[in-house]
Amino acid sequence: MAKYDHKTIEEKWNKVWNEQKINTVDTKNASKPFFNLMMFPYPSAEGMHVGNMYAFTASDVYGRFKRMQGFDVFEPIGLDGFGIHSENYALKIGRHPKEHARITEENFYRQLHMVGNMYDWSKTVETYNPNYYKWTQWIFIQLFKKGLAYRAKSEVNWCSKCKTVLSDEQVLGDKCERCNTVVIKKSLEQWFFKITDYAERLLKNLDWIDWTSKIKTIQKNWIGKKTGYKIKFDDLEVFTTRPDTLHGATFLAIAGHEDKFTGKKVTNPATRVKIPVWEAEYIVADYGTGVVMGVPAHDERDMVFAKKHGLEIVDMQPDEAMKKYAVEYVTYHLRDWLISRQRYWGPPIPMINCPKCGWQPVPEDQLPVLLPDIEDYQPKGEGKGPLAGHPEFYKTTCPVCGGSAERETDVSDTFLDSAWYFLRYPSAGIDGKPWDKDLTNKWLPVAMYTGGAEHATLHLMYTRFITMALKDMSYLDFEEPFQKFFAHGMIIKDGAKMSKSKGNVVNPDDYITKFGADTFRLYLMFLGPVSAGGDFRDSGIEGMNRWVNRIVKHIDLQLGKTSNNDQLVSRGLHKFIKRATEGLESRKNNLLIAGAMEFLNLVESQKAILDSSQWTIFIKLVAPLAPYLAQELWNRLGNTGLVHSQLWPEYDPKMIIDEKVTVVVQINGKVREKFEIESDNAGDEAFIQHLALESAKVQNYLKGASYRTIFVPCKLINFIVNTK
Repeated sequence: MAKYDHKTIEEKWNKVWNEQKINTVDTKNASKPFFNLMMFPYPSAEGMHVGNMYAFTASDVYGRFKRMQGFDVFEPIGLDGFGIHSENYALKIGRHPKEHARITEENFYRQLHMVGNMYDWSKTVETYNPNYYKWTQWIFIQLFKKGLAYRAKSEVNWCSKCKTVLSDEQVLGDKCERCNTVVIKKSLEQWFFKITDYAERLLKNLDWIDWTSKIKTIQKNWIGKKTGYKIKFDDLEVFTTRPDTLHGATFLAIAGHEDKFTGKKVTNPATRVKIPVWEAEYIVADYGTGVVMGVPAHDERDMVFAKKHGLEIVDMQPDEAMKKYAVEYVTYHLRDWLISRQRYWGPPIPMINCPKCGWQPVPEDQLPVLLPDIEDYQPKGEGKGPLAGHPEFYKTTCPVCGGSAERETDVSDTFLDSAWYFLRYPSAGIDGKPWDKDLTNKWLPVAMYTGGAEHATLHLMYTRFITMALKDMSYLDFEEPFQKFFAHGMIIKDGAKMSKSKGNVVNPDDYITKFGADTFRLYLMFLGPVSAGGDFRDSGIEGMNRWVNRIVKHIDLQLGKTSNNDQLVSRGLHKFIKRATEGLESRKNNLLIAGAMEFLNLVESQKAILDSSQWTIFIKLVAPLAPYLAQELWNRLGNTGLVHSQLWPEYDPKMIIDEKVTVVVQINGKVREKFEIESDNAGDEAFIQHLALESAKVQNYLKGASYRTIFVPCKLINFIVNTK
């Protein structure tokens, strides 16, 4: 029998699906909309690795499953191609970011076509397309008009390698999350978004949104609500959770790069004693009010600092009466979103600075502010972006007074690009507005959002803020963007994390070319629950390929044969339907595959011949994971239409209740024992033999003799004793 020719079959069905536009959704007239979305991908230069494919396939399996449950599933795709991640690589290889984006887009989309995902290719979105970033700039302007975007001088995180500022969320420990360079502080005037105005709302909504507890906890901790007290020391205000120790405060401390006395003293309101104000390395500038009262007798770090610098240490006991000097105060760890980037590859911030009128937004009818094609796009590291060297770009006129003015030369943080892309998808291609409100209300919030947990404090926080702000401005009718968020796990290779330095990064192209998209998808989903990820091993995918060929062989051999109506197999099929349904609903796709393997083993052990309707059910169940294989076998069985347009099978509850069967144990053809066992185990020879050998009666007849067995599934096992 010929081996399953995946290349020919994939080409055949891709052509049919494209002609019939099976994955193109009528977003306007869909009666049962379900928005299934995988988190916006970065188009890396090397293309997708196996970890990317794992996440995208897991999302696609769920979308295919919901479609077979009768939903109109909208599964779009696009590229988050603006930003440092793409620009740094373009700089590294000496290619212009715009040309680099074109090449990576082509490669990324090619790979996504290879793996067989059901994307609606009529509604792609790329952040670097002017038709998209026109609306990114429009959102910036709306936030400015609402008072949620402002410019201020502040100590900011500066990456000397990326030569740009970073938001707090983009600093991991004390390093740049993109290039791992130690971040320093720099005083610059920058644009910020007032995400802190939404801190309490961002926190409270976590109580009811359907997200995993892990992600909610990460966001709660990042928002970092802390209830305490404010106490005035002359013109300085401190934040403390221990006002009862106020009379023991012998100094105040503010953040500094080194420990030093500022030369200033203030009055302790409880003791009326003048105490010094110090700069201290151990103080965090953005905690509370940024000023901390030093109480050496009740804080270990304060004690160490006081002893080091010879400051007074007052031995005292806490006194609740001290609260009369304090006012209750709530503080948050969350800080306003620093949006400016001193780079080239991003949407220009749509603001104009006039010496007379101050900062003004670009008139909306002049959007987009196009990113010019320049050759000297390298970052300078001087606190300004490359566009600052191009007067033909920044010289303009004030939209208010008409006088000479200058454009902002910084670009927006890439996370603004991805903070609203899901709103654009249903309306992709529509001109004149960022989204059609009727379409948006029909399809959003997103029903299922799949992505990485590492984006909990960046992308997921920013999307929530932008959605809330747009709701408050009446541009949206909902304030949470995603009904459900599901975090996928990570793929490793042969027990080790994949990295370029180890040379163990898996290129999915090679495996898909060799084994086909179905084998690749099935193997990835068999590694474990989607939330857990798994360990990719070549031996595993080779085994999965053999199993795929077993399926094809079984169905081909049974075509046209008369069913033997094996009841155990019929019951097993209904149990498989139940297991497959529960597995996909819970995002444990490995349970479906394990169920399919067990069912095929049962068919083989029973020597069962299935009728075409039973094989048809089996094919429907594996269709979300193996779309080409399922479609091909569906066709071979004589079915018309497309398997992916069929409804998901339902099991009969009566058929999954375990029945008891009697299995007879014979010794040389004579009945010596009987067992009543569940029907599921009645076809398992090893299980029956083990059970028989544990019987005292059987042991007595065998008495250590050698024997061979004859097994009739669900009926008997006969021990033929060697008499020689």
